[in-house]
Formats: sequence, structure tokens, C-alpha cells
Amino acid sequence: MGLDDSRGRSAGLPSAKVETVSLAALDNNQVNEADKLFQACCTHGFFYLDFHSHSTAFETAVNDIYRLERELFDLPDAELMPFDIDVLSPRQKLNGDGFQSYALPKDNLRRIPSLNDFPRPRLVDKYLESLHSFTQSIAKASSSILSSLSDSLGLPPASNLTWLHNTHLPSLDLVRLLKYHAQPPTEEGSSLVPHTDLGSLTFLFTLQPGLQILNPQTKTWEAVTPPKHNTIAIVNIGDCMKMLTRGSFRSSKHRVIAAPRQGMSERYSFAYLLRPDEHAVLRAVESPSMPVAERMDPDEPVMTTGEWLQRKFQTLRRETWNEERDWILMGGA
Repeated sequence: MGLDDSRGRSAGLPSAKVETVSLAALDNNQVNEADKLFQACCTHGFFYLDFHSHSTAFETAVNDIYRLERELFDLPDAELMPFDIDVLSPRQKLNGDGFQSYALPKDNLRRIPSLNDFPRPRLVDKYLESLHSFTQSIAKASSSILSSLSDSLGLPPASNLTWLHNTHLPSLDLVRLLKYHAQPPTEEGSSLVPHTDLGSLTFLFTLQPGLQILNPQTKTWEAVTPPKHNTIAIVNIGDCMKMLTRGSFRSSKHRVIAAPRQGMSERYSFAYLLRPDEHAVLRAVESPSMPVAERMDPDEPVMTTGEWLQRKFQTLRRETWNEERDWILMGGA
């Protein structure tokens, strides 16, 4: 069942019906939990993942990352900006709206051998152990989810989705810290341009309202109830997973915005962004559970993960709107 939708309900908006999946039950191969996960990925593409019985170390790591981002975003821009690993930075706000973003590379947080150390504000060093523990836990959870979904799709072992997401090797995965500025009731507009996520899975941690998803059936915005506990993540399917499953798994449009006439207090969240290996080809795996592939256009290029990410990032940073930008923002929908 989903969370109590009376918490964080946005006035004037229906609450999204998001199911809760237990990681412990998934790890124990409980069939009903695997079915719940599969159906969630096929309908909204969103679900809550309960890490509650995972470990006390995980809860400690989550609390530490909340502390890290509050301290980090209090740093002067001049101290923070030189260390951001991509162009999205506190000085750049997508679509002119008010939020700050800071990214940390998974590869260094996982301490993958042969990698050079990464430049960072000295503050981050205080939390490196917690960040390492957090990324390890997410890697294990990702493997459980991808293995379960592969079984539900009837994929042979050689096509298991985990093969495209080897978290022990260098990848484009990130831990992204986010701070949304307070929005008064008189100010309307999204704090984050409506979009789909570009990777495979997003693990979002927040205890505050503001996230909304577009119901794919009714085409109306629905409010996502914030989790009751900090060891429950909001997980959503991204564009790469949609491509790999030929649209069987839904990469849903979402945004962060204040409820009508309510405004929004200062909002903190952070996310682990799981992507396929950089050179993985985003061609659908063969499964009896997916629609039969249409004949491919021989002139249509097949993108790798790296190429898709570059294309979507470039689109997000544009200031002009056109049909191509809309197509890319919505994951090729």
C-alpha cells in the first residue's frame, strides 16, 4: 500500500497513488513485492522504496547528507562553484527559477580503484564516510530492483539489466544535492522545469512536499506525499530504462512547485542518479513481456548513454523552447 496521502497534501490537487515497496521483501524474493514493483514501473513509474530494516548505518548516512547539504549551501558562491563537476551550479537556474544544485561523482564516493581524487570543498571531507556508505547501500538496492525487474520481464541471464549498471566500475552516476528557495503564496511557477529524468533510476530523499507528477492517464498533476521517515526514498524510472524496455516502464513527467495559493518553504532534498554504463547502447532488450519491436529505420542512429545524457543536458540549458526541446525533456515521448 502507499503512504497516508493526508501528509503534505497540496490544496486543490489530487494525491498521487504511489505504492510502497519493501527492500527487505524484495531481497527475500517475495513474489507479491516483485509484482508490486513491476506494476509501479509500468503505470506511474514512481514508487516508495522502504530501506527501514536495511541498517542503522544507512539512516545515519542519510541524516549526515541532510546536514552536509545545509552546510554546503551556506557556503559563499565563490567557495562552492569552482568544485561543481558539471555546468549546473548555484549560479545557473533552469528556466530562470530558484534552486541550487551541487553534484558529487559516484565513482570517487565508491572509491573505485585507479581513479584520481576529485576536487571538493573541504567541508565535504567531513562527510565522505557517510557518502561512501550511502552509495554502497544504493548500489545494493539498485541491484535488487534491476534483478527483480529483469525476472518480471522474463529476461535471460545474459540480458539482465544489472549488466548495464555495474556500480563497481566507473560510470556517470551522481549524488545530487538540491536546495529550493522559499516561494511565497503570491509567486506562482515551477521551481524546476517539468521534465523526465534522463537516467535509469532516481532515488530521491526528501521529507518536504512540493514534488508533483503528471498522471499519464488523466494528464493532470498530482501531489506526491512526502515519506514519513528518512529511510524511505521516492524512486522513479528514467528515460534510459524507458528506452531499454521499449516504453514498458514509464518515465513520467514531474516538477517541484508550490501548491496553489500555499507557497513553499525552503526545501532540501538529495538524489542518487543511476545511469547505465556510459558506452551502453540504449536499444531495447528482448522480452516476451514487452511490445514487439517496430521495424527500425536503418538511418536512425542508436544512442549510447553518454550521447543521450549530453543531448538532454544541452536541451535543459537552452533558453528557447521548441518541439525538439520538448521531445527531449519528455524522454522522447
